[in-house]
Parts: sequence; structure tokens; C-alpha cells
Amino acid sequence: MAMPRGRIRGFVRRPTPEQLTQLGAAEHLSLTPREAEQYAAILDRTLVGVDRVDELSAPTPPLVYTDRDPGGPPCDADDPFHAFIRRCQVKGAPEGPLAGLTVGVKDNLAVAGIPITNASRTLSYTPTTDAVVVARLLAAGADIVGKTNLDDFSTSGTGESSWYGPARNAVDPTRSAGGSSGGSGSAVRSAAVDLALGVDEGGSARIPASFNGVVSIKPTQGLVPSHGLTYMDHTIDSVCPMAGTVELTARMLDVISGHSDRDPQWVRARPAPTAAAASLGDGVAGLRIGVVTEAADPALCEPGVLAAFDTACSALRADGASLAPVSIPLWSDAWAIETTLLLHMAWLTAQSDGSGYSHLGEMDVARTHAFGLVRRLEADSFPPFFKVWLLGGRYLHDSYFSTYFAKAANLRRALTAQVDAAFEEFDLLVTPTTPQVAPVLLDRPAEDPELLSRGTTMVANCCVLNLSGHPALAVPSGVDGPTGMPTSIQIVAPHWADALTFQAGAVIEAMAGTTPGGASPQLKPREWQALS
Repeated sequence: MAMPRGRIRGFVRRPTPEQLTQLGAAEHLSLTPREAEQYAAILDRTLVGVDRVDELSAPTPPLVYTDRDPGGPPCDADDPFHAFIRRCQVKGAPEGPLAGLTVGVKDNLAVAGIPITNASRTLSYTPTTDAVVVARLLAAGADIVGKTNLDDFSTSGTGESSWYGPARNAVDPTRSAGGSSGGSGSAVRSAAVDLALGVDEGGSARIPASFNGVVSIKPTQGLVPSHGLTYMDHTIDSVCPMAGTVELTARMLDVISGHSDRDPQWVRARPAPTAAAASLGDGVAGLRIGVVTEAADPALCEPGVLAAFDTACSALRADGASLAPVSIPLWSDAWAIETTLLLHMAWLTAQSDGSGYSHLGEMDVARTHAFGLVRRLEADSFPPFFKVWLLGGRYLHDSYFSTYFAKAANLRRALTAQVDAAFEEFDLLVTPTTPQVAPVLLDRPAEDPELLSRGTTMVANCCVLNLSGHPALAVPSGVDGPTGMPTSIQIVAPHWADALTFQAGAVIEAMAGTTPGGASPQLKPREWQALS
């Protein structure tokens, strides 16, 4: 919104006594006619301050890298795996630690001058500033070459809710690329980009990494600024680097991590950037590694996933680590806890028109306005999970007075304490990243109940770390024999020890190789259904 200068109209409308009576009823107030008149007069004076806000200007950082081509949607021939919603070109610095590398940015992160869609049919808008992570990548010399596909408003784990059609797995395009950051995983695996940005609120970057056989880390909560994101909640939103190798992922994390005044997250620290790439050769000799028993349960995980996980654990032992089982009792209940929290937190974020309350960073006023229009005019087009959060959150708020939010928040603390307790005995924890390999995509239209039932089968081991805030690195662990699809191991470290996960990740990569699962088949779109 531009700042008005010398205006003679357009001030905030003052509510009438009749309107205040209705507003009061919505807030469980019973205003008498006299009280309604009194508060109308009081608000008339109070809103003078709001009018003054319209006349004040808040500074925003200038764009440093202005060589930008917004491009447009790609065709099937140019994007056979549906990895991109838009191909574009934003040139970064001529020199830097990522100079010459190309990046795909998940299409729920702001790139100035490039429309953002959230893979939704609802109103899109064009940001005028870059997300902090985007600005840092450009300053490091990377070039942005596309906005990647995702689940509609990032709300599922298969990619099937995307209004543009799901991203296709680059190992087998009849299968899911994962979600919600499936386009980022597919773009990296197919070598359409060198690097990609994902976003993870319950596994949404680690799941695509697992399904496509690439690498991603959900950093310690608050280490990587989430400014410029379409938020779910500032306590679980995590922007994640993704690449084909442990080394490239570490270099990317080193660039995008560290404190920013623009970041909406509140953490009890001013985190410094990581130096993860410098520790890659240190290995795991002498480290104590806990194998989380609840996460490697045969009742949860497919046999091929467990077989590759066991092989990866053997590689860690061979490099000098000691491994032992450890139980985290609330691990298996993490998704129930996160679901209860999301019903309240995502609903509350929607009430703030997508910005989130207790926001401590820079806000995009135009994006807040665009989200507000969508919520009021196009809510029927929201994806199924978003509708569940809106309906369930309002119901639990109105009927149970947010008591379930309070209980789930306390259980979150208890789960975090259990993970912390495990680190009193162990330096790292390991689990399978996803319990299964990439599932076969639907080959027909589906109604909301079916999409909902398919969208969270892969989150059990990932969502725990969104709740606890610990760093979790997903690294390919091998190949599932019956399907030929990649498997993945998740390496978890104490808070702020993100670099330690890469030491173990490099050992696993040396054993399993990079991008396992065979060469990417170059199939034409019409061939996908025939293979289903």
C-alpha cells in the first residue's frame, strides 16, 4: 500500500452504534443502546490513531539484484515432471559461494517481481520484496530459475492437491514427488536445478527429499529466517535447503542461516550462520547414536525402508560410531499433537489474514490484503486440509474454549523434553525419514476425503521435529528392492548442532551414493497413465 499524502478522503469508516451492537454480540458482549452510543464515540477518537498509521511510512530493504525476468508457465516438453509452476530468471551476484548455481524456489516464498500462487486457484499476488533466504541466495551468487510446484497452500504430503497438477517423481513419474515441496524435490532430482528451497511444517521438505532420493535439512527452529513465506504458524514454519548431495545442501544452509531482523520467528537466541560444509569430512568416530525404536517399528515402516535403514546404521558403526536403541514414548503421538495444534494455530493465522499474530518481523501489507480477499471471497476453493483447519479450529475454539490447544501445547513441551533427554545419552538420533517409499499417484480425479486420507501417511517420523524444533537431515540410505525407489535416513541433532547432522550424512552418502534409485526415465506425459 502506498502512503497517502494530503488526502481528503479514504479515512477508516467509524462503526455505527448498531454495528457495535452486532460486533459486541460476536464477542459475547451485551451492549445496551446507551453503551453502544458511548463506545461509538470512544472508537471515533481511538481510530484517529489508526488513520495516522496510514500516513506513516515503514522502510523496506531496497532490491539489490534487479535483473529479473518473470517468465511464465512451462509446457510439458520443458517441464516433464511438473516440477515448476513458473520458469523465471533472477540473476544473482557475479561472485560468491554459490556462484553459477541455479535455484528453484517453492512457490510459497516471495521473489520480488514474480507472481506467487501457493499452487492454488485462488488470487495470486506479486511481491515487491524478496524473502530473506532468497536475498541471501542471490547475494551468494545463485540464480533463481523457477518457482516450484507444491501442494495447494502446502497442506498435504503427496502433491495431489496442487491446482496445477501434482509434481511427478523424477525417478518414476507415476509416483509422488512428495509434499508439500514436491516440485523442489523433483526439480533437484531431475537436474532441472542445482539447488532448491523447500518449506517444512510436518515433513514437507524431508518427505520430497526421501521420495526423490535427494538431501534436505529442517534446520533448528529459528536458525533460517522464514520472512516472505505463506505462513502456517511461526513456531513450526521452517525454510529448508535441498540439493542432490550432502555437500551442496550444507553450503546452501551456511548461506541462508543466521539472524535477521525481518524474521517473524521468536527464538531465545540470535543465531549465527552455520559452518556445516567445513565439518563434512569429520566423520562420526566416537559419536554415540541413538536409534529411535518407535520410529523403526516394523508395524510402521515398509521392509525395504527398514533394510536400507539397517545398512545405513551399519555404515555409521563402520565409521566408528556406537549405536544403541532409545525410546521416546511420545514419538508415536506426535501427529495427534501437531494436528490438534494446527487446528488452532492455522485457524488463528487465517484470522490474521495469513500473517500470524505475535509476528516480530517485517510484514508484507500487500500479501496480507491479498490473503484477506482470498479468505473472504474464494474460501470455497481452499484445499481440503485448510478447510479442516478452519472448521475444526473454529469448532474447538467456540465449543471447548481452546482447552485442547492448551493441552496440546503442554504435550509439545513434554515431547521436546523427551527428545532433549535422549541427547543426554546420545550425540545424534537416527530414524527412517519416511516409513514408505514414494506411493503411486492417483490417475483420476479424487474427492476431498480420499485426498485427506492419502496426505499424511508419511509424516510420522518427520512431524516430531517440527514440534520439538531439533534439526533433522534427510539423506538417501539406499534403494527399496521391489520398487527400485529411493529410501532415506533422518539424522537428528541437539538444538543448534545442525552441522553435526552433516558429518553423519556424509558417511551415509559415501555408503549409499548420491541420488540412488536408478536413472530418471524420460517419459512423455501421455505415458504416465499407461504405467499406473
